[in-house]
Amino acid sequence: MKPMVSRKRKHFHHIVRPRAHTHPTFVSDTYRLQPSPCTGRMLGGRYEILGLLDRGGSSEVYLAKDALGELPVIVKMLTEVAAADTQHRERFIVGARLTMALDHPAIVRVLSVETPFGAPPYMIMEALQGESLAQYLDRENTMSQSMTLALARQIASGLVAAHGAGIIHRDIKPANLFLLGPQGSPSGIKIIDFGLSKDLFSIVSGPASVNLVLGTAQYMAPEQVLADPIDGRTDIYAFGIVLFGMLTGVLPFDLNLGPDLFCHQLFSPAPPPSWLLEDIDCRLEQLILRCVRKHPDNRFDSMQSLLDELIAIESHPLARSNEVSVPLLRRHPDLYVPQNSEGRGVAQNLARFSRSGAATMHIPQLSDGLDDLLDVAEVEPMRERSGTRLSRR
Repeated sequence: MKPMVSRKRKHFHHIVRPRAHTHPTFVSDTYRLQPSPCTGRMLGGRYEILGLLDRGGSSEVYLAKDALGELPVIVKMLTEVAAADTQHRERFIVGARLTMALDHPAIVRVLSVETPFGAPPYMIMEALQGESLAQYLDRENTMSQSMTLALARQIASGLVAAHGAGIIHRDIKPANLFLLGPQGSPSGIKIIDFGLSKDLFSIVSGPASVNLVLGTAQYMAPEQVLADPIDGRTDIYAFGIVLFGMLTGVLPFDLNLGPDLFCHQLFSPAPPPSWLLEDIDCRLEQLILRCVRKHPDNRFDSMQSLLDELIAIESHPLARSNEVSVPLLRRHPDLYVPQNSEGRGVAQNLARFSRSGAATMHIPQLSDGLDDLLDVAEVEPMRERSGTRLSRR
């Protein structure tokens, strides 16, 4: 099973930097445009392309002017090569349409999705001004606890709305979170790029409905790694990884794509953020550790319950106490057991890889046994043993 994962941290969705330009007033001093053969092209008789903002491996992002409102919009268009791939094309269209159905201040607005005959599909989005969370962290490394909590509450609120509509983002990461406002002083945040999202309410079959290993490896929950069914708790895992990185400047498992990384995602408990950030609010640390537990039943049961906890932490400063109770594990030990035969084979092989330190991975014959997996897995998560309390060091 070859994982289909996003490897780039940089996100090219809405790159906005100050630079003088000769385009209309709303373009000057706001957007940096690159030359493009598409400049001046009119899409759908309404959107005039002003220039290229950036390009990635499968799509290109343009700034355009809406002829009806003289307002800037963003055009994200698949490349011809990507559009020729049936699965990629369908995921792009489905993700865009799912986003278009959502109406929440923390989710980017998709204004329309177009599928012209004989040409790559594209979506029209609101033009955002600011930078991605990935760009912010690349420059600043970490974020204050107060700012992290404020932005985390907005992200969680947006995911509550998405999950309520049956939509799992499946690729929550800093590159897909866009900070609004001046560089370094964001006033808000929006979730962008639902290109890998899953519609739990859809009964339509096709490439976009198949369980695949989709996502960004450093943020993938165990069930996602093994192509098992996902739900809102999968986004909760990635959300916890994001919070860990915002506060500490590193990821729990900050490795390149490969067997080592997937071994850690399956078997290794995340280290407590307090090992890297001594003054972290212990309730926030406990929240993060609960998000990134291996078994979905041991995480928050919903994004709403997670949001409620974030609001409580933000609204009620912690009294002078150095201890916070840790909820009991619903599944003990905190181990994810694959639900499909191929996933069991991959998990067994990764367990053997982890134990042997082998440099390469070969997927073995499928087996129903999980002895190797159980041998290598930690019986209990680090500092989260059932019935104990988590102390701030």
